[in-house]
Amino acid sequence: MPTKRKRILVSFTPEEKADVEMKADQIYTSISEFLRGLILGHGMPKPEAFEYCHAIRDLLTVNADQARLGNLLKLALDVGGKDLAPMIVSQIEDLITDIRKTQDTLRDGVETLHYKLHPRRAKRGRPR
Repeated sequence: MPTKRKRILVSFTPEEKADVEMKADQIYTSISEFLRGLILGHGMPKPEAFEYCHAIRDLLTVNADQARLGNLLKLALDVGGKDLAPMIVSQIEDLITDIRKTQDTLRDGVETLHYKLHPRRAKRGRPR
């Protein structure tokens, strides 16, 4: 599908081009997005925005790991629960409960960081 965008040719010295590339990399954007934002006066994202984004990504990764661990523990109970001692089954169930609590804490941390990035967005109620 053809684009309606028009190209503008801009020439840089090798040093200028390297500087533009470095600055675009610092804010994790393409050179085109970087220059477009500057020229149109949109401003550049604040550095802490990237810190929040990385923290959110890391928290979501840990949350996914917790979910996998919980699923493996549930599978252990489903497959071999009859052969396990009641004390072991109880410990596994307690671990699953702890994992759910940890996931809730991780989700709250993600929401907190998200609303620091986007303060005007209304918080959505989440059933617990």
